[in-house]
Amino acid sequence: MINIYNYYFAIIVIAVIFFLISNKKPSFLISIIIIIIIGYFYYDKINIHNNKINDDFENKIKIINDDLKNRIYTNDNSNFILNIFHSKLTYIRNDKYLLSLILNIRFIKVFDNARYTNIIIYIEKFIKIYIYMLSNRYDISTHFSSFIDLRKTIIKELYSCFIILPQKFIHIYNVNPFEELKKTIIDFISYSNDMINTIKKYASLEKKIYYLEDVKYKPFNHNNTSFEVF
Repeated sequence: MINIYNYYFAIIVIAVIFFLISNKKPSFLISIIIIIIIGYFYYDKINIHNNKINDDFENKIKIINDDLKNRIYTNDNSNFILNIFHSKLTYIRNDKYLLSLILNIRFIKVFDNARYTNIIIYIEKFIKIYIYMLSNRYDISTHFSSFIDLRKTIIKELYSCFIILPQKFIHIYNVNPFEELKKTIIDFISYSNDMINTIKKYASLEKKIYYLEDVKYKPFNHNNTSFEVF
């Protein structure tokens, strides 16, 4: 039924256009026809390009889902948020930037698959909490600290990957995994910091919550490692 209405609408539009241009000069009509042909050509090209982008994106999701097969539990039993993971991505597809960061360090799975899949799971949960807080499904006052702790866990896990990367990888594959990992860590810290600022602004403007955990300054602790302050 919807298709029939679309046809009627198209016929009416064509009739109106024909009425408007029927009294114009032939050169004007030719110009209109050329514009329509060119427009159709580029419209088709744009559709093909958009379909390719969608296919590429779904392929990326499929790659990570395949990496997570048979991985249901994390190794971290201290945090109930991380304990059970349904081995199919739901929230990462909402953040293409973090998805690209994960794929950028996919070489880690060659040396430590558990560590790599942990990072994926942590980021999936990280995005979930972020989305839920901004959509009022999670109370910001309650879950913001979990969000910050999870961010710290992701950064620690990323840093821990340095110890499993062999030097010879550079010579064999002509890729410097250390530089790629370092760049990914810097990018994640910067991007997640923007996410924190977004939550703080939302909390202040929409929820009238004016104080949330400070993530920039922490008391000095000899047990803290150098990357616990960011």
